[in-house]
Amino acid sequence: MKNHPVADYRLRVGNYRVLFDVNWETREILILKVGHRREVY
Repeated sequence: MKNHPVADYRLRVGNYRVLFDVNWETREILILKVGHRREVY
């Protein structure tokens, strides 16, 4: 799996990936990208 240059976290939902970052101090989740597994990277 290739690493995304911006996202710290990845979540697989079926055939899709959700790339996101977490700000633990403010308890916020920032969704960076959602797409099909073959196209998201």
